Amino acid sequence: MIFSKPTHEPPPRSLRNVVSDPGFAQRALDIIQKVPAAADEGEVVELLTQAKYSLGAEHAAFASFVRDDDTKESFRFFVACDPQWCLEYLQHGWYAHDPWLLYACTNSEPASASTIPLRTPVQRAVKCLAAKYGIASAYIVPAPSAPGLTRIGALMLGARYEGYFDGQATAPIKVLARSLAMELHEWWVRKVRHEVIENCRLTPEDLQLLALERQGLGSKQIAAKLNTSPSAVDSRFQRLNAKFNMPTRRATARVAAEYGLI
Repeated sequence: MIFSKPTHEPPPRSLRNVVSDPGFAQRALDIIQKVPAAADEGEVVELLTQAKYSLGAEHAAFASFVRDDDTKESFRFFVACDPQWCLEYLQHGWYAHDPWLLYACTNSEPASASTIPLRTPVQRAVKCLAAKYGIASAYIVPAPSAPGLTRIGALMLGARYEGYFDGQATAPIKVLARSLAMELHEWWVRKVRHEVIENCRLTPEDLQLLALERQGLGSKQIAAKLNTSPSAVDSRFQRLNAKFNMPTRRATARVAAEYGLI
């Protein structure tokens, strides 16, 4: 989890005033276009901080989520707001019940948080915690992945004023916020892909094998494509299963897809 440094930006004007500035879209786009080339997490958070102000927000956070299987989940955060909010959030383990994250898991359309139902006491507590740290209004921007993958990202833009992200003024920031969310998500995917390849010591041949399994090919079909024997294919999958700590080759290939390896 990477935090931004404290800043002393003035409170935002109304969102309508922000988007009426003729140069606001170009300033935001200039920042967003720098995300893919960011060298490390600290640089990405600095760009997120700049982007939130250009889009009229006081607070921003980005969460990237991958479910390895039914028991293992991975969350990564960029935080450009009060870090204490995120620390309390994590201490409670509320990511599993966060109504904003749940919305991002099942929707692709950006939405004001005021339109997302709060169905349980825990979900209401998540919203109260955000308000405690100055996020009285929020705009939730999903960053979905390809069909069949659980990997998603969610960008939150926040402000201290109730209703700030309600109404027609959000329309001009919708495309820009989506672009920012997708660039942040893809940056994390590339980062995690590099980490997994290094940590598991995966070779290009390993990735090719996983890609063929993901296509639904059996050992004989894979062996024919790779000019080897089915027993050699099975042996290589056993080693890959051990590296990923997965019970089957199908599960290993699915996790490889979730982490952007194939």
